[in-house]
Amino acid sequence: MKISELLDKESVFCQTSCNSKKGVLEKISHIAAKKLNMDAQELFNSLIAREKIGSTGVGLGIAIPHVKIDKSYPATAIFMQCCSGIDYDAYDGNKVDILFAIFVPEDKCPEYLAALSEISKKLLDKPFLRQLRNADSNEHLYELLQSE
Repeated sequence: MKISELLDKESVFCQTSCNSKKGVLEKISHIAAKKLNMDAQELFNSLIAREKIGSTGVGLGIAIPHVKIDKSYPATAIFMQCCSGIDYDAYDGNKVDILFAIFVPEDKCPEYLAALSEISKKLLDKPFLRQLRNADSNEHLYELLQSE
C-alpha cells in the first residue's frame, strides 16, 4: 500500500488553523467521516484511544495518528499542514505542524505497516519535510506527497 493509494486531492490540507491536539484530531475525524461515510465521533474516539496508548508524535514536528477501522471500509488518509505548531506530547517534545492520519481496515494490517514505514521514511527526510512546510496550497502539497 503506497501513499498514492491512501490520499486523494480532497484529503490534503495546507495552512490549516490548528489550536490543540484534540482540535486537530476532531478536524481530521470530521474529514475522514465524510470520506468514509462513518460517524465522526466514533473516529475521534478511536484516535483519542490510540493516543492514550502512546503519542503518535514521531518527532521533527510530525505526527502520524492511525487507527483500525471496520474491514468494510477502504483505507484512507488525511494530510494536514498546520499554520503553527501545537502541543502534541511528541516523543522529542517538539510541537507538531505536520499530521498524516491513517484509517486502515482491520484485515489490511500487513499492507498498512508497509505504508506506515514508507510514510515515516518520507516524512522524516529533512529536505522533503522542508518542502512540505513551504508548500502554499493543497495542490502543491498533494503533488509533493504523490512523488515517489
